[in-house]
This record gives sequence, C-alpha cells and structure tokens, in this order.
Amino acid sequence: MKWLLVGFLLLPTLSQAFEPLNTDDAGTVVAGGNQIEQYFFSINRNSGSPQVVDIITPGEEYSGNADAKAFPFTYTRGLTDTVEASFSTTYFNQPSGNFTRLSNYVFATKWRFHEDEENRYALAIKPMLVLPASKQQQVNGLGLASFNYGANLIASKYWEDIEVHVNASYMHSPYNTNYSVGYATDNNRTNILLLSIAPVWTVSTGFRVALDIGATTNPNMTEGYLSYYSLLGAIYSINDSLDLGISYMRVALTYGATLGTQTAGSTRSEIGVTWRF
Repeated sequence: MKWLLVGFLLLPTLSQAFEPLNTDDAGTVVAGGNQIEQYFFSINRNSGSPQVVDIITPGEEYSGNADAKAFPFTYTRGLTDTVEASFSTTYFNQPSGNFTRLSNYVFATKWRFHEDEENRYALAIKPMLVLPASKQQQVNGLGLASFNYGANLIASKYWEDIEVHVNASYMHSPYNTNYSVGYATDNNRTNILLLSIAPVWTVSTGFRVALDIGATTNPNMTEGYLSYYSLLGAIYSINDSLDLGISYMRVALTYGATLGTQTAGSTRSEIGVTWRF
C-alpha cells in the first residue's frame, strides 16, 4: 500500500500526453527521458453534409475540401522533472499535389508549474510556435502560410480509477491573404480559442478509455462562431514503454450533430503508438 500511494502521488509526473485525444494532460516526460508518438489519421470531410467543418487539433489542423490521410509525428524530450520540449510534424499521404507533403512544423514546451500531491491535481502551460506552411500547402488546407503561435493552459485531476483533464488554448493563426485556405475564398478568423474536457477511465490494468469533448472557434467567418467535437478513445499499454492508441472524432456546427444519428460535418479516425525510452 505504501508504494501504491507513492505511485498515485507521482501521477502528474509520470502520466503521458494522451495521444490520440485532442485534450492534453499536465504530465511531462521524465527528466532525460524521450517519447515518440507516431500515428495515422484518416479525415472524412462529409461533403454531402450541410455543415462541413474543419478538423481543429492544435498542430494538426486540416482545412482542405477533400478527404485526407496523414501521419502525425511528435518527439518529446524531458528537460527537467516539470518541463518538456517537443517537435512535431505531419506527413500527408492525401491530398497530393505540387507541394511538400510534410507540414505543420510545431515547436512546443510544456511546464507543469503547480502540483498538489495531497489533493492530486496539477496545472501546466504549453506555449507553441507553428512554422509557416508553403503557399500551395495553404491552398490545399495543409497549413497556413504565416507564423502561428499560441498557448494551452492545462488542468489535470487524478483519482484512483479516473482522471479528468481540462484545456483552454489560444492560437493566433494569421495566413497569407493573397491565397485561399483549403480552396475557400471566405475570410478566416485569426484568433482561435479551444475549450475541452476529457475524463479518462482505467478499465483494467494497462487499459484506459476516454471521452473527449470540446468547442472551438470556427475559422470560417461566414459560418457560426463555434464548432464542436466529440471523441471516443482507448489506450492500451503493452508494457511500461509502449502504448497503442485509437480514437474516433466527429465535428459539427452543433454539439448534437457530433452525437446520435445526424451527419457530422467531418470525422477523423486515428490509430498509432507511443514509445518512451
């Protein structure tokens, strides 16, 4: 029981980011440790839906007018017991065209600036910088041809069999106004807010399931100000170093359309692995 209690108190330190969820957690990679997340996602734009909506995931945005298949990659290094640094990029297998398939070069740092071991919660801040995409990548929706930057405020609360993570993020996302974004000529909002919450249940040893829901600023200025998403995910820890994750997300202009039998504006399926070494 003594060592079990110690393990619970160290949860904010040892917990890993919950790829393939949208919502991040306050945990950081241990000092001197490394983590690689290699995933694959498939996006369906549901062009027959009356409310086609962009998929908004900080650092993995896609605003093209066609379906997409891509491989997001993230490398994270633990700098101290409370600070990590990461680099990520996304390789798009689809769509294809006269542009580089690698996009979304993101540099980020997460700092867990407060944790309460007695009450088992933690707070973190994660600033991010996104390098500009090329002009043709912007036209095809693979990124924005300008520097983007922002920050994510993260709160995590831990119990024995459940943990809850809350995110409030802001991204300043300017773009080259001389070119369309995802072949859409409507003006885009450049200040993007995202609020989300993700409870994660430990079902059995090494197996967790999650519900991730959120609301974000809709980039298209001609549409409603907010869009919504609902995501179901599962994480299976094969061992202490390797996790397998899978998720399914629905995005729409109303929260109700992300659930039930209504047609969502866009959907994303994702699967991949997280390796710690």
